[in-house]
Amino acid sequence: MNLNPEDMSQLVQGYRKDFLGKKSRVKLPVLNTKQKKDLVKYGGDKYVLDYIHYSLVMSKTRRFAYYAAVNIDGATWRDNARKGSWKKDGRINGKDQFGSELYNAVKSDFDKGHLVRREDPEWGDRQVSVEAGESTFRYPNCVPQHKKLNQDIWAELESNILHKGANGQQLKISVFTGPILSDNDGVFVTKVNDQEVKIPNLFWKIVTWVKTNGKLYAVGFIQSQEKFLVEGGIIRKLFVPNKLRLKKLADDDIFEHLKFRDGKTYQVRVEEIENLTRLKFDWPGAVRPFKKMEPVRIRSRKLKRSLHTAHTGIMPKKMKLSLQGLELG
Repeated sequence: MNLNPEDMSQLVQGYRKDFLGKKSRVKLPVLNTKQKKDLVKYGGDKYVLDYIHYSLVMSKTRRFAYYAAVNIDGATWRDNARKGSWKKDGRINGKDQFGSELYNAVKSDFDKGHLVRREDPEWGDRQVSVEAGESTFRYPNCVPQHKKLNQDIWAELESNILHKGANGQQLKISVFTGPILSDNDGVFVTKVNDQEVKIPNLFWKIVTWVKTNGKLYAVGFIQSQEKFLVEGGIIRKLFVPNKLRLKKLADDDIFEHLKFRDGKTYQVRVEEIENLTRLKFDWPGAVRPFKKMEPVRIRSRKLKRSLHTAHTGIMPKKMKLSLQGLELG
């Protein structure tokens, strides 16, 4: 099922900042000066890659996205079958995006982790929703994710947001997701095209929506895959010897972010995500209900149904997550 080029050009308008209402505009994250100098550009000076119902912005040096942003209309969301195959985005230089050369490399024991999930933009009429899902299979929209992150509680969190939040309550929500591109990320043990590749340790997600009181809300989450990558021998860390303590490596030598070293998912203040990503979420008036300075681990009760996997496409529709401030109604 494919739309003709004219129809596609009208559809590919990307993320809309006024999706939640003209009084609740949610702008794209603001990059800092260094990040602005590191953008993958195309068509002259363009840098926002628009797809159907979502957009993303890429780092030229890291060849991964700084962030992806998607609008989700729960009232018209469709439960489509998984369909799509991974392709590079022809609008940008092939050298500015990783493809099969990374994901098929020796020791690449990770998934192609969707930033914008295949299901999220699948709303609107049937044909549009199918095309939107297929459009998520673009390499700029994925980052290497260990299967223990991509198919476990992070997937459960994403499903919770869609099924319990947007679709379950027939709401419109906008979701922002990205890796934290740190200089201290571990290096993939296999060179790709004779170059070293740093694999992001941390991932973040922010959900925005408007409650029945008319106010805009935003909550944030972080998870680390560093533990899984280190233990699996997928990355090597670049260690700086501590002259005052010349003994075996301790956790604080290995893990960049001690608060997230256990590979669990945490609810955090949006300000914490701003500090780590160096992005600015300039949303005046948005209520940020999670106020705790320390991250709070998200826990879930085990369900009998299998979680979503990249192979089966099974999605749990009833979640049992403990979230603070994420009462979407």
